[in-house]
Amino acid sequence: MLKNQPRFKFYLLFLDIFLLLFSFLLTLILMPGPLHQWTGQSLGCILNCLSSYIFFSLIIVVIFFFNNLYKRNILVTRYRQFILILKSLVIGILLCVVILVFYNPDFLMEHGKQIFLYFFFISLALLTLVRAMFMKQVLFFLHQKNLYPQKVLIVGADEPGKYVAGQLSSDRFFNYHIAGFLDDYKEPGTPVIEGHKNLGRLKDLDRLIIELDIDEIIIAIHKAPYTRLIRILEACLKTGCVVRVYSDLLEIVTSKINVESYAGIPLVMLAQSTRKTATYPFKRTFDFSASLTALIVLSPLFALIALGIKLSSPGPVIFKQTRIGHEGRPFTFYKFRSMHCGEACTQHKEFVQNFIKESSREKESAGDEIKVFKMTNDPRIFPFGRFIRKTSLDEFPQFYNVLKGDMSLVGPRPCLPYEWEIYDSWHKERLNCLPGCTGIWQALGRSTVNFQEMVVLDLYYVSNMSILLDIRIIVNTFPAIFLGKGGF
Repeated sequence: MLKNQPRFKFYLLFLDIFLLLFSFLLTLILMPGPLHQWTGQSLGCILNCLSSYIFFSLIIVVIFFFNNLYKRNILVTRYRQFILILKSLVIGILLCVVILVFYNPDFLMEHGKQIFLYFFFISLALLTLVRAMFMKQVLFFLHQKNLYPQKVLIVGADEPGKYVAGQLSSDRFFNYHIAGFLDDYKEPGTPVIEGHKNLGRLKDLDRLIIELDIDEIIIAIHKAPYTRLIRILEACLKTGCVVRVYSDLLEIVTSKINVESYAGIPLVMLAQSTRKTATYPFKRTFDFSASLTALIVLSPLFALIALGIKLSSPGPVIFKQTRIGHEGRPFTFYKFRSMHCGEACTQHKEFVQNFIKESSREKESAGDEIKVFKMTNDPRIFPFGRFIRKTSLDEFPQFYNVLKGDMSLVGPRPCLPYEWEIYDSWHKERLNCLPGCTGIWQALGRSTVNFQEMVVLDLYYVSNMSILLDIRIIVNTFPAIFLGKGGF
């Protein structure tokens, strides 16, 4: 959740846990009856309650994360932060009550309702006081006393880099120290803005990170090839520093996802590749358990869909196809059949290849009509097939792909072999993890993104992959499917 994040966010996390613990203890002290009864009768009751607190506090902290309460631009607000704290506590306590209904209904009936009521008002008051009322003053004090400097190296010494440096230097709450710039197209020592110069080229990055004790790297480039951005990103991520990007090339991310702002600048955070970390075993366990449960629970629905297909069009219920998965490996992909058997795919192949080639050219102007990645009015689809495609019911057999380990619940969509053949090298980076049944661009608006935007969103996911992000994408996929909406 807080992987590859600035240190102050960990301090804030510990502060939240402390405030929630203190709220819980105040609840036990101020609430009439239970504390004295438990102290006199059984220490085990108090220990059991404390263990429940730890579990419930983790739930609330995770909800804080989902509601953006650890983002810099939220910390310097008051009303908005109060609303988000209120929303998080309500959701968190309701979720805890639901868990207690199944886990310990007797405790909920005897003490739970009263404890949650006291805890809600006490924690709301403490969190609002510390976070919404005093946080701005604390941050301003730290800035004025130069007590928490954050050394920033800016990659890119043209206008975007100068703009970022100017905005960060004028920030009143976060103490950014601009260490300098890094640009391959300027000689080392070249002045960029007053007091700061170009420190070197990309090959000097590792040395400068150590020598200057850099905390964060901000990549600020516009109107550059995607291949150049990917090359710079890979070099920066290898350093282990916090890496954020300010670029028109990632405009789709900043427009669709609620990213963090530094001094009013929307910056896209990118982390080290999680496919080499401990994330994968947890993700695989989650995928396997959820897919197995879905296959069992949804089996009656599968039978109805199979019947609908059989009555609509002669042929098999399940459609099998070769797709390209993790790191370019082919696998057998399963869907409910939605097209007539024996229909040629020549038209689709031509459409997709032209779409990718067109998207690889210069970006469309803002006034142009939005193009979609899927064919519309495909004559090969029969009426019932159109229904299951529109509602994504045709995708359900992919739970079996997840069980086999060919796919994940969430990830970039697998591509067809004839798509893979014409991918540029940076396009192929999107499949540096297992492909998914749903992905970030489906949750943000399904097929109403062009190919370049789809790849950028997939690369954002690969870089920031986590169980929490997966849950967020799954939750956002449902309104995208059934209401035609999406967003983070």
